[in-house]
Amino acid sequence: MSLEMLDRGLEERIPRLYRHDAESFVWVLTYATVVNVEYKNHSVKISRPTSVQHWFTADKESHISSKQAFSYSYGHRFPVAKPHKQYSTIVRGLIDYWVRFERDLVESKSDGPTESEIDNPEGALESFIKGVETTLRADAQKEFAKVKALLLEAIRAPEDV
Repeated sequence: MSLEMLDRGLEERIPRLYRHDAESFVWVLTYATVVNVEYKNHSVKISRPTSVQHWFTADKESHISSKQAFSYSYGHRFPVAKPHKQYSTIVRGLIDYWVRFERDLVESKSDGPTESEIDNPEGALESFIKGVETTLRADAQKEFAKVKALLLEAIRAPEDV
């Protein structure tokens, strides 16, 4: 779940926006890169770092603070699973983007979403992409360009993807 929806969504009745879904996807992607999945004797064993335990069992404040701190530990204290190491720089950039976005949102004391955010999936996606690009190192920007092209294609012509 997005940080904004966790923090204020229900109490302040914030409408669910496309950016909330994009951020939720990033947290799922992040989770998928740090869990270890073992297949053995027709069973599956999932081991996850203690830092993501708060995402499933803790109170709201612990959940939020663990996500905010996660970008500092991602890939270091909580290593990325071997098959996903090639994506770690991009995923870290995505995490950093959303943590910074939420911090800026709180500091601006926004009155809520702008009209253009409410029903503009393409604009929301383009804002997200632009923001992420500014957080990535040059080597990750090259890899992200491939993802960017697919995202824009999917939002502009979803029936073709």
